[in-house]
Amino acid sequence: MTNVSSEEVKMNQTAGAIATPERPSRLDAPTPEHRLPDAGLQNNGLNAAWTRIVRGVTDRASSESSNITVDLAEGESALEFSTRLRMLLLFMNRETGSVSATVSPSFQNDTYPAMLALVNGFHRSGAGEDWRPDGPRAIRVGKASHLFVSVDMPVAGRSPSPDTLLEVVAAHRIDAAWYDQRVRPRASCPGLTTVMFGVPGVPGGRDSHGSIFAGSIFERERARNLSGRTGGFHLSRQSDWTATAAV
Repeated sequence: MTNVSSEEVKMNQTAGAIATPERPSRLDAPTPEHRLPDAGLQNNGLNAAWTRIVRGVTDRASSESSNITVDLAEGESALEFSTRLRMLLLFMNRETGSVSATVSPSFQNDTYPAMLALVNGFHRSGAGEDWRPDGPRAIRVGKASHLFVSVDMPVAGRSPSPDTLLEVVAAHRIDAAWYDQRVRPRASCPGLTTVMFGVPGVPGGRDSHGSIFAGSIFERERARNLSGRTGGFHLSRQSDWTATAAV
């Protein structure tokens, strides 16, 4: 990493050092804006997911829990989308408080880049002074915090359970049994929105990225949403990004 300031922010030795960029010459208002109808992305599927997710998290006190699955193409990334969403939740709930979380398969390939993208997003928006580290793998803005969980490098100790959003990245690479043991018991808060991004694959097959689609949490939750469970929504190109099997 280059062009870092002399005041590096270190999340924790476990998470490694996250170096913040130089302060921008002009401070702009934070970019997340929950009044917008979509994320402003080129991907129509992610825009559709944005609308569904924001609707759930802004009305969580009076709504039931929802489960959203989103099909991605092989090699397609939702990093920009997720960064905007995390910033939105942190700023939106900085006065009232909330806990959101991201679960991903690999610390090196998924979690660390996501943490760095979030920090860089704050600085690009002129909000670099508004966040602070909050434990080994958490970022806080005011009373709101976002946790990062890695399958291959869990953090010892008990962290708060998500009450707003649970995001599962590359869910086709996360074993359902692991999820049921390590995540599901902590994801029972009323009104919680759970969104899973994954690449659907041939049952029993593995792709170049080590997909275990057969037996993955994405395969199971995707099938449940397609079967029409209450509070379930599935978004895919095949359905023109219209929520499928929503009951």
